Amino acid sequence: MFIPTNRLPRLPRLVDDYFHDYGKVREFFDGDFRDVAAYERQTERTLARRIPREELAAILREQNQSYGCGPRTLGHIEALEREQACAVVTGQQAGLFSGPLYTIYKALTATKLAGRLNRNSPGKVVPVFWLASDDHDLAEIDHIVLLDKDNRLEEVRCRMPSGELKIPASALALPAEIADCLCRLADLTQESEFKTDILGALSEAYRPGRGWVEAFACWMTRLFQSHGLIFIDASHPRLKGLGGGIFYREIAEESAATSPALAASQKLRDAGYEDQVHLHEGILNLFYAERERRSIQWDGRTFEIKEPRETLSKEALLALAKEKPFLFSPNVLLRPIYQDTLLPTVVCVCGPGEIAYFAQMKGVYEKFGLPMPVIYPRKSLTVVERKIDRILALYSLGVPDLWGGADGIIRRLAENGIPESLGRALSLAASHLEQDFESLVRDIAAFEPTLKESAHLARRKMDQQLRFLEKKIVRAAKKRNDVEVGQIRKAGDHLYPNGHLQERVFNIVPYLLKYGPAFVDKLDEAIDLDAYDHQILRI
Repeated sequence: MFIPTNRLPRLPRLVDDYFHDYGKVREFFDGDFRDVAAYERQTERTLARRIPREELAAILREQNQSYGCGPRTLGHIEALEREQACAVVTGQQAGLFSGPLYTIYKALTATKLAGRLNRNSPGKVVPVFWLASDDHDLAEIDHIVLLDKDNRLEEVRCRMPSGELKIPASALALPAEIADCLCRLADLTQESEFKTDILGALSEAYRPGRGWVEAFACWMTRLFQSHGLIFIDASHPRLKGLGGGIFYREIAEESAATSPALAASQKLRDAGYEDQVHLHEGILNLFYAERERRSIQWDGRTFEIKEPRETLSKEALLALAKEKPFLFSPNVLLRPIYQDTLLPTVVCVCGPGEIAYFAQMKGVYEKFGLPMPVIYPRKSLTVVERKIDRILALYSLGVPDLWGGADGIIRRLAENGIPESLGRALSLAASHLEQDFESLVRDIAAFEPTLKESAHLARRKMDQQLRFLEKKIVRAAKKRNDVEVGQIRKAGDHLYPNGHLQERVFNIVPYLLKYGPAFVDKLDEAIDLDAYDHQILRI
């Protein structure tokens, strides 16, 4: 079952048009993701570029073997090096225990799309997952949300001691407290035949002292071993060396990426869209990251590295970028340029927010002399378990009904629970109050004009008391329908937890504990590349 994408809550209008009216946004992208010719054109342009394939493959082999990859991944790396293979690339921050479900959906979309392109094009195509290891937003990646044994929303959080600092995830090691997180996860979840093995594998990946990003990569590699997904940790100093020319140019041209991105932002606003990435002149799209990520500003004469303040000449900063590129980290705007300098990217699999910010990127790609990849929307899913499906059927509800929040549904149920005769009586009382009191006010005013305002006040108080009585009746009806209320809230927490799409909140581990490792295969089988709307998966 599919739900039209434009019914998704809080979907940016630009993304809605990207799906349903591409002509309106065509100038901001470089190929319609539904057009076969767009992939062919991008493949030709990618193969015409010089890419450091041998050096890249050596690093990828080293990284993926350390994550425990299988022979299929090694075969894909070999194809990158020896067979001029192109790539379907996706990526995400290294969230705890793989982060939100949409991370899994991104990876599955990339592997499935690579398989399709392999079947339908003469060249080789491999799937690559970009580990956003330079990101420093720890509060976004250090926790998961799940439903406990009693269907209550709970959080498992691994607080990092450096949470207040802008330290990139690549520099973090798992603290001893990760063991407590695993114990809490075990305590909150139901027993099952799969629980011991799944938690054992998770504990092996998330060992105290292991790098945060490495743990994420090890766990994801285990989940996707049969898919041959290649992982790339681009914080690796040798990769920074291969792609560091991008950093050098950003400095040399005093923020080369900003001007074309600002021009695109203005065009977007003129077309009635919002720009996703807010930019300012004089700030590089590059961080200095010796320990923390620190922004770099240019005042026309010198560069200033912020917090703590450090001033460098242009020559000195360029020398650092040339000699020690590993000290620099691209921001959200420059990261795709760094990525596609290293990789032979034909397609980039993106979520809605990423599609919106890629609308600002076309001119940036042109500035750096790179072909902009086709932007393919990742699959979007809601998983409906059997017990929740029964609740939806019982109350004649669809998944989108829950996107409006459970409270409105509960109120309607409560109102429907009030006897019809009582409802008529309340309406009649309100009507009589409205009609009869008007003539009474006129009579009172004719008798004593100074009492007119007092009469109006009495009328308002009586109206307030009647509305208060109605609310008490509704509350009484709600109490009579506690079972229904509980069921609707349960469905809401499963399908729209904390007021967000399920894929943005829940983690895959609880599903693996219930349904076993085959759950990933169920998702893979269900994903339909020919349908671009939101998918409902009933299990």
